[in-house]
This record gives sequence, structure tokens and C-alpha cells, in this order.
Amino acid sequence: MNDTEKSKQLIHKVKQGNIDAFRLLVENHQHLAYTVAFNIVKNKQDAEEVVQDSFVKVFSKISQFKENAKFSSWLFKIVYNTALSRIRKKKLAVYTLEPEEYGIKHGVSLHSGWDNLVAKDQQVYIKKAMDNLSDKDKLVLTLFYLAEESLQEICKITDEKKTTVKARLHRARAKMYTQLTGLLKDELTVLI
Repeated sequence: MNDTEKSKQLIHKVKQGNIDAFRLLVENHQHLAYTVAFNIVKNKQDAEEVVQDSFVKVFSKISQFKENAKFSSWLFKIVYNTALSRIRKKKLAVYTLEPEEYGIKHGVSLHSGWDNLVAKDQQVYIKKAMDNLSDKDKLVLTLFYLAEESLQEICKITDEKKTTVKARLHRARAKMYTQLTGLLKDELTVLI
């Protein structure tokens, strides 16, 4: 059974009043919801509050969810709008980001210490490259690669046209490639 089918079963149970099913739904989606929120609000505490507020909204409006829709897209739309509202209310400052706040976990591989070292190095480069991207570019890359949302779903989440999202994703990939190439080129000259 894939994640979409699991989510649909959980949603059906939540609509029937099953709180444990809602807890599982939250556990399955909270990490990516946090990543989306953090990419917008730039603050760990505010991102956590955005996610919490978003799940409260999800719970209160779950009866309105159309089961033929994709739950993660609906959730990310709520997170996105809640984060934007929070920014408007607080006029948040920008803070530095940690790799795990991009959805990248330390110790990706358990095979060996070498694999862990390589994974951590990759995280550092990805963080440095992401730091040089615009907030919208970070959000599109996060939704597309980490949340594995389709272009159509990203359009729904961000309220942008498909051509805009497609162009932003293309530019963000190119910028990320340029950033990583520059970072790795610098590292190669240091090693040689």
C-alpha cells in the first residue's frame, strides 16, 4: 500500500472521529510541513507554530477534504497560507538555516562511517547552495524534491500558474547547479 492510499484510509478514519488516525496523519506529514513552513518564515519557533496551527486547521476542516484530492497538497496549501499570514502579522526577520531544517537528516546512510561523512559533506554543500537561492526557489525545490509534489500540486499550493512554477523550478535547478559547481570547484582547488 502506497502513502496516498494510507493517507486516504487515515483521513476516512479521522472523519469518523478516530484521534489516533489523526496522530498518525500528523506524524507522516509533519517533517515536510515543517520544511515548507521554515522555508517561508525563516525561524524555527515560528515554523513550529505554523505547522501546529496548520494541523489544527486540518483537523477542524477535515470534513471538507475531498478524498479524491491529494492530502499532502491540501496540507501544504494550508501550511503555505498560514506561513504567509504569519509573515504579514509579524514581519519576521531572516535567520540562518541548518541542514536538517531543509529536510536533510544527518546520518543518511548506516553502512559505514565513510558514507556518513560523505552524506554530511553533501548536506553542507546543499545548505550553502540553498542559502544563495531566493525564498521562492527554495520552496519550489523543497516541494518538488523533498515533498515529491507534482507541478500541478505546486501550482495549487502557491497559487501560481503552471508556466510560472515550471520556469521557477527550471531556474532554481540551474541556480542550484551553478552554486554547487562553484562550491565544488573551490573545494577541488583546495584539495589539489
